Amino acid sequence: MVDVYKIDEFFNGKRPFAEKKAKKQNAKVRFLHILKLVMPSFAAVIIGFIMVFPSLKKESVVLKTDITVPKEGELEKLHIEKTVFSITNEENEISTFTADSLDEIEPGSKIVKIINPKGKLPAGKKGDMADLVAKTGFYNQNEENIKVQDDVKVVYADGSTVLTQSAEYDFNKAFGFGNDDIHAYGTWGKLWAQGFEYYQQDELLVLKGKSKVVSENKVLTADEQIKYYRLKNKVEAIGNVKVVTDTNTLFANRMVADLISSNGLNIKKIEAFGKVKIVTKDGVAKGDYAIYEPQKNQIELNGNVSIEKDENVIYGQKAITNLKTSISKIVSDTKGKNRVSGVIKGSTIKRK
Repeated sequence: MVDVYKIDEFFNGKRPFAEKKAKKQNAKVRFLHILKLVMPSFAAVIIGFIMVFPSLKKESVVLKTDITVPKEGELEKLHIEKTVFSITNEENEISTFTADSLDEIEPGSKIVKIINPKGKLPAGKKGDMADLVAKTGFYNQNEENIKVQDDVKVVYADGSTVLTQSAEYDFNKAFGFGNDDIHAYGTWGKLWAQGFEYYQQDELLVLKGKSKVVSENKVLTADEQIKYYRLKNKVEAIGNVKVVTDTNTLFANRMVADLISSNGLNIKKIEAFGKVKIVTKDGVAKGDYAIYEPQKNQIELNGNVSIEKDENVIYGQKAITNLKTSISKIVSDTKGKNRVSGVIKGSTIKRK
């Protein structure tokens, strides 16, 4: 029986191929030497299984369609063409990839370069998968992650498509990320960002940097990040947040929106925090904190509230505005320390 450990040791550099002490080699090693020179295709398959994929935690399969003879002087370096291989993660989810060619970046390396990788990645707890294509990829078997670059495209089951120039996915942590600009589109709308993070277990997508989401008649922008919690139907935006609809524009330092469904920005309720400003066709309202409920056509402002309309300004601690009728109700705080006050065309008024 062939000792696979000696095969691995022979080809990974621990026993140099050019070793001149041939007389001291045992019969098995000499046999493997001849096998590699005379039958390179068979040797390449053995090297592929032993050197490239031994650290995968589950079964990983490389199916041969065309294995070429390694170049002269590089017989220890793996090169396979027209490759199909599978990677199984800790959740027993199998990701299958094809490639035009697969090469070790150096003899005995645990990193292989993949040309034109095409395959599937886990895309949620429900077993959803996403199709990935790119021009170049690198698979690190020690860290069990894949990095793809150059015209990366990911297509989800619902047709949603993500485009970027580089991305990485860790199969053990079920975590993906990218630091290049991304653009995505689908039935829900379109988005742009300067980078992303994706946590598969929580189905959380984080748009990094200046980000923008366009869905039907709504536009959401933020300077720091936008988080989308798919399982919770919730969106959180941070940093100079702006939400634009057909009739209103909301500004805040931070915003949390509960969605009716995962199909776009179908907002059920918005909570806005810090330097809140709401601009409508009838005026401007400001406060420290706001709750906006589209179904009720109502906005509630709290803390340092001011409402401006037709050169008139009213101040208070709380205001409830009906966006349909443009009627606002302004009240002081419960202790009566901060009374309602206002300026109406140059006149100052105060009232309880």
